[in-house]
Amino acid sequence: MDCLYRHTAPVLKRQVSPEELQTPGGPYMKKTFTIVGDAVGWGFVVRGIKPCHIQAVDPSGPAAAAGMKVCQFVVSVNGLNVLSLDYRTVSNLILTGPRTVVMEVMEEADY
Repeated sequence: MDCLYRHTAPVLKRQVSPEELQTPGGPYMKKTFTIVGDAVGWGFVVRGIKPCHIQAVDPSGPAAAAGMKVCQFVVSVNGLNVLSLDYRTVSNLILTGPRTVVMEVMEEADY
C-alpha cells in the first residue's frame, strides 16, 4: 500500500495523481462501497487534495463494515467525480448528501 501507519495516524508515502489512478492497466483497482450512516456518522475520515484519500476508518463503524480501508483514494461520491476536489469539499458532499453514500475508491492492487 502507499501508506505508513504511525500511532493511529496513517499518512501517504507519496502523492498520487488522478491520472495515475486512472491509467488503464495501472497498479490501482476500483472498488465501490455503499455506506449507510448511523447515528454517529459514516465511520471514516477523508483528507488530501487531488485526489483525496481515506485517512482513518473506525473499525466498528459503517465504513469498515462495508469494506473501506485506510489509504484508498476517493474517486466519486454518489456518482459525482471528486478526483480534482479537496477533502473539505468532498467531506461537505458526504455530510450534506443522503444518509446512504455510494463511494468509488481506488486502491493498490495486490499482484
